[in-house]
Amino acid sequence: MVKKKEFIIFFLLFLLALFFVYIYNDITKAKNDIFDRIENHQIEQISSVLQNIEKDIMDSSDIKTPDDLLYMFSNAAIRKRYEHIVSLMLTSNVKYAYILYKDDKDRFRFLLDASKSDKSEFYQKFDVTSPEYNTVYEEKKPQVIKQHDIENLYLTYLYPILSNGNVVGIFSIDITTNIQKIILESIKPLETFFAVLIIFILLLMSMTIMQIFHYFVTRKKIFTDPLTKTFNRNYLEEMSSMLNLEHYSLAMLDLDKFKIINDTYGHKAGDYVLSLASKIFKDSIRDSDILIRYGGEEFLLLINNRSNNKTNIDICERLRSNISKERFVYDGHEIKVHVSIGLHKHPSLEKNLQEAIKIADEMLYVAKKSGRNRVITYDEKEHTKTSSSTSSKDISFVKEALDEERVLCHFQPIYNHRSGEIFKYEALVRIVSKDNTIISPIQFLPQLKHTNMHYKLTQRILLIVFEKFKNNQKLVSININFSDLMNPDIEETIIKHLRENHHLASRVTFEILESDEIDDVELFKQKISLLHSLKAKVSIDDFGSGYSNFKTIIDVEANFLKIDGSLIKNIDTNNKDFRVVKSIIHFASQSNMQTIAEFVHSKDVYEKLLLLDIDYMQGFYISAPKATLVEKEELFKATF
Repeated sequence: MVKKKEFIIFFLLFLLALFFVYIYNDITKAKNDIFDRIENHQIEQISSVLQNIEKDIMDSSDIKTPDDLLYMFSNAAIRKRYEHIVSLMLTSNVKYAYILYKDDKDRFRFLLDASKSDKSEFYQKFDVTSPEYNTVYEEKKPQVIKQHDIENLYLTYLYPILSNGNVVGIFSIDITTNIQKIILESIKPLETFFAVLIIFILLLMSMTIMQIFHYFVTRKKIFTDPLTKTFNRNYLEEMSSMLNLEHYSLAMLDLDKFKIINDTYGHKAGDYVLSLASKIFKDSIRDSDILIRYGGEEFLLLINNRSNNKTNIDICERLRSNISKERFVYDGHEIKVHVSIGLHKHPSLEKNLQEAIKIADEMLYVAKKSGRNRVITYDEKEHTKTSSSTSSKDISFVKEALDEERVLCHFQPIYNHRSGEIFKYEALVRIVSKDNTIISPIQFLPQLKHTNMHYKLTQRILLIVFEKFKNNQKLVSININFSDLMNPDIEETIIKHLRENHHLASRVTFEILESDEIDDVELFKQKISLLHSLKAKVSIDDFGSGYSNFKTIIDVEANFLKIDGSLIKNIDTNNKDFRVVKSIIHFASQSNMQTIAEFVHSKDVYEKLLLLDIDYMQGFYISAPKATLVEKEELFKATF
């Protein structure tokens, strides 16, 4: 039976709800009216100015496509002139003004930054977080991005630059208006109302505080695992209906060989290991992450994707590393403990939570099967892309190939057209299947990303190449990821072999993907400096396909820029690609770097590159990759 106290609480809550509805509606109407008036006034003024600037741009140059606009602003003098024009808009209310451009991979980049401080570089990537930027291209109309708070109005005004009815660029103007006084004057009549509301809230708090305390004490007992002090499956069932999986990645954690620990040292030792391991797990994650004991020695971890810059893989690797480093000592015995982790990066793409858990559990199984003490990730986007090919290979395929020494390298020559000689060779990984078929990397590398098997494969390639080239005078390039450079085993292999053979070191070039994910630029520079200190050379691979951070590339003092094949393959027919490649070659020349064009697949492409004075070329027109080192006489033998 409901007590009288519950009736009182219900009545007070009902009154409180009425008060909040009234206050909310009144304040909202006042605020919206103020914001709308100020916003419309600001936009009208700015829109008029932008129309004039747009007209001036169109009158001064023949702009028909986005690339025409890019080409126009690549001229420093023109860019400086328009920076001055746009900067005249900057006032105490207008802090930032940009002109943006969307490249052929739908990434926004700066063409012009008229801001007085924190200026961005030309063609620097602009990270878009609001859909309105793409809406401008779809609707070909100005868009407004609003961010309100109680004291200030923040809005971004996006104005399209149109040519023949198509959007070729965007003006992006950030406006900040201090409306504190206006809002305070608007809400002054409500002050008395707030005073009454506070009295009711205090009464409610005094009457319900004991009930709330009792509720949380009881709730903690029901939802907490007594041994590990983590949440239990009751909690998972309680909160699953309220859980927004779009905000989380999902990981399954399992202590390796836990049954052996129980059988060898007893269940008390097992409880000790579980208790200490769970403490390490909790110390290794953030307050926004959710750790649940899922059963036995298995834990479920929900990783909040919106908290700081740590990625889900970083957190899982930290968990794994911290468990491996910890000394578990029970009754005088040191127990080695490791954890395997299966990670689902995008659980929201599944039908429900249980389906997502199932996939993470499958990844955990792969981690166990691949040797334990590792993190195996499942990315639905990558999986969809690779699983469409019936010939894609899984991690076990690569592991078996490594164990049976069926990993080898093919070598493709890089040609010096000036001397007519082979400059060096690029080592390209291949796997020989059990039926002697050569398997290309596209069929197995995507599945290895961020796995321990990827590092093992890289290390094997290094050993193959070092052995093949240690006693000859030829030069060789080896592909390597930034994440490979972070792996201590790979770093040790590189240092050991290059220090032992200085002649080999001076003939090795490490090709690093320009599009690779590099979160810590300073650490990246340190690793490149290490390679230089060993007398090795560095090439930025696939340049033009990714972020193209020119300053970083200059700072790391790369020896070569290898221009991405997507820019080379149509250079004979696509004038836009021709101009971009020409700009890259000029940039490299000014930065004391040599250039390499890959994907030279035809005579027309080859002859077009000769006009650009490229340093070196590589592609099937010159020679396909082969298991043996191609000689000069074998070049240009393909039929096209």
